[in-house]
Amino acid sequence: MKGKIHLTLGQKIVAMILALAVILCVTALAVTYRTYKSHTMELYQQQAQHTAAILASQLDPDALDRYYETGTMDEDYYAVQQLIFDVVESTGVEYLYVVRPHGTGVTFLFDSDMEMGEGGDYETGGYCALGTYVQLEGAFAENMDRFLDGEEVEPIVARDPSFGWLLTAMKPVLHENGAVAGYVMADMDMNGIIGEQKSFLVICGSILAVLTAAFAAIYLFLARRSLIQPIRQLTQAAQAYEGGSGSMAFRGIKIRGSDELRSLADAFQMMLVEINLNNMEHQEVAVREQRLESELQLTRALNVSLLPKALPPREGGYPFEIRGRLEQGEELACCFYDYFLLEGERLCLLLGEVPGHGTPQVIYTVMAQATIKSQIRSGLSLTAALTAANQQLYEVGNGLSIQVLAGVLDGISGRFTYINAGQRPPLVMRSGEHYEWSRERVYDPLGQNENVVYQAEELELRQGDRLLFHSQGLDRLRGGKGQAFAPEGLHLALNEKSVRLAGLTDQLEHLSAAAGAFTGRSRAAQGYALMALEYRRRDRAQAHCLLTPDDTGSEVLTDFLRGQLEANGIQGGAMARLLVLADELFALCCRRAPRDGRLMAECAIPPGEQLVILRLRGDLGGISPLEELEDEAAEHAGAFIRKHCDRLLFEHTDSMDTATVVKRLAAEERKQREELV
Repeated sequence: MKGKIHLTLGQKIVAMILALAVILCVTALAVTYRTYKSHTMELYQQQAQHTAAILASQLDPDALDRYYETGTMDEDYYAVQQLIFDVVESTGVEYLYVVRPHGTGVTFLFDSDMEMGEGGDYETGGYCALGTYVQLEGAFAENMDRFLDGEEVEPIVARDPSFGWLLTAMKPVLHENGAVAGYVMADMDMNGIIGEQKSFLVICGSILAVLTAAFAAIYLFLARRSLIQPIRQLTQAAQAYEGGSGSMAFRGIKIRGSDELRSLADAFQMMLVEINLNNMEHQEVAVREQRLESELQLTRALNVSLLPKALPPREGGYPFEIRGRLEQGEELACCFYDYFLLEGERLCLLLGEVPGHGTPQVIYTVMAQATIKSQIRSGLSLTAALTAANQQLYEVGNGLSIQVLAGVLDGISGRFTYINAGQRPPLVMRSGEHYEWSRERVYDPLGQNENVVYQAEELELRQGDRLLFHSQGLDRLRGGKGQAFAPEGLHLALNEKSVRLAGLTDQLEHLSAAAGAFTGRSRAAQGYALMALEYRRRDRAQAHCLLTPDDTGSEVLTDFLRGQLEANGIQGGAMARLLVLADELFALCCRRAPRDGRLMAECAIPPGEQLVILRLRGDLGGISPLEELEDEAAEHAGAFIRKHCDRLLFEHTDSMDTATVVKRLAAEERKQREELV
């Protein structure tokens, strides 16, 4: 399809050549003129300075002082005046005179100009007799302090209304002690110099303009013949070619020479041959891609159908929370996560992946997941169930195997039993601290070796402990420089303070976003599965909860402590004092914590020690909440806490701040607690 050309290539080349010629011409003219002007000015400055220095060397400082003070001329004065006339005639300076600086001007001692001028004074260009005082202006006035101190002053170029453009060189006449007796001033007429500079600029500019025009014309002729015309022929031939019907136009192109344009014309002719061959291949590829896309959509739909169903509602909730996330890749994903309930408040979870990608691997994934779930639900122990599943999958795998981690959580005791068959070890976070990898043996994947003897590992979980599982696909993510996301990137992303205090869903979303940002692409080539587990059953001796730093968090803290104190037999006045103590500490911590942050409250009541330990953890800016109190209410709260607690501690680390108060129960309260318990 022919497009509308707003500006042809020939016109662009002409514009570029003309622009280049103008730029070169202007640049050359500017550099030449500046060099000429600089050298001319330097020559005249040297001449003026040399003339002033000659006259200054012939003057007697004491005689200058006498002429300045008395204003009387003698024979020596006329001899000096004649010397000034001779110097002017032999050097070519316009004016040569001697002055004595004082006040804000100068007094003339000698002047080479004998003409009286229209008004007979300095302002009208006339002769300045001995004792004539002139007020300094412009650059001369700016250097008045230097004149008075007898310092050397650089030549000054200035325009005077009476004398025109003048370059003035100055040489001081000094006494032996450095006192200034006068200054010799030599003026060079700059009017002629400036005229010469303008003439040079015009002549040089004309020559450069002629040379530039000639160069541009010759270059345009050569460019049109060797570049524009061949490109125009190629363009017309390309526009005539539509679907192969205008292929003969390329054969009529005749390009002289053996440069890149000739190679381009030959390449066009070879391209026509390849286009005819590729047309048939494209049709075959389109059919194959359509078939592969259909298979990919079917496989992804099948993987989504294998995700676990939501656990049935239960009064009082479950003693755990579990969440999973499946990231689909650009290729067929062969990973999954699953969890389901067993008898006796037990939860079974699975995380698996089949190496490779394709329809056979996906089908094997589905079959392996069903086999493992069937064996675990049959009532066998975890070790026996995975051993039986391994033998079945080995018989039907045909060389395929599945990397799987299977575990069972006892909701009553917090015991987590699991077997790792080829997957990455789980990460464990204890009491809101840091995620660290567990240390255990990793067995061969299921279906790889029929003689594997699996052994289960155990973890004892407490309230708030978390486990994070991820498939091998996460380890295969690579950044722009080829570096792996796991384990370092994964460990850093999980152990950010906001992530550790976030809910499981937000935690998995943050981890997925961090992995995507690391790869620099919206979707990874291969998918991966994530699963997070948090154990929630309270312990009477120690429990914790997460709080927001606001009124809602205060209510949650009160309900949490009331339940924990009641479970340990602490009631009445003791409970009321502890609740007020906790509320005051929480209010002070809220003043330090970020508005969008989180605080974790922990209540520990060690058996037999008659102590209540309350901790608040979070980002408090590294400062104890009882320090740097800003108002009267905060000071009253701090005083109340110090008065009613037995011990007050504050700990600052890089990851978290912890404020701890310890309250010892009174004898009456201990007795009441023992009776209730």
